[in-house]
Parts: sequence; C-alpha cells; structure tokens
Amino acid sequence: MGTNKTTLDTLYLVKNSSKKVEIEIAIGDTGQTSLLNMTLDETKIVENHAGNLEKMPILENNLLNGKKLKIVATVTDTSRETNVTYLNIKISGGFLTRTYPLYKMVSEEGDSADYYCQIEFYNPSEK
Repeated sequence: MGTNKTTLDTLYLVKNSSKKVEIEIAIGDTGQTSLLNMTLDETKIVENHAGNLEKMPILENNLLNGKKLKIVATVTDTSRETNVTYLNIKISGGFLTRTYPLYKMVSEEGDSADYYCQIEFYNPSEK
C-alpha cells in the first residue's frame, strides 16, 4: 500500500426513485481523533462531527442528480499502535453500494492528515 490517498473526486449513480441515498463514514483507528464537515452543494449537513458517522440519509435519489457532496475531515494520530490514519466512505441507496477507502501514514504520533472528497450525483437516465 502507498503512503497516502487523501482525496476523492468521483461520480455516484442515482436513479429515478424516492428511495434515500445514505452515507456512513468510518474514521481513524483506535485512539485516533477526527473532525468532519459535510455539505450538499452549499448546504451544511454535518458540521464539526467527531468520530465515526453512523449511517444517515442524504436525500432521495430523484432529488440528487447534479448535486455535489463535499466531505472535509482531519484525522489526528493519537494512537501509539499505528501511524496509519484512514477515512472509509460507504454510500448506498443508488444504483450500487460503493465504498471509498482513503488513508495516509503520518510520520509520527500527534500528526494530522487532511482528507478532501467530492462526490457528484449523476442520473444517467436524465438528460
């Protein structure tokens, strides 16, 4: 595994459905601290969240086409066991369930890693 993958810029396929798309984020290893912010277009939906983000709905499939979800997180290595930080994003409810693993090995305990993610929702059946 390389030393880091801290950015994500991708499409997530949605469909013509009123089913909600959901997101779940696992952050850091045991003993690591984090701070997470998330916006959908310009609307804040998660602000200054510490720790893992339990599964939560974003919006219905048919309302997401063209919208952009931005996730910014800082993970601080406070664990004596490892210097690997990570952010594992899982999105479900659209065409497929997708998991996006991001990670960074920091130099020493106490260092932080910044993660930047942009996920654009796209409905291939809409013109």
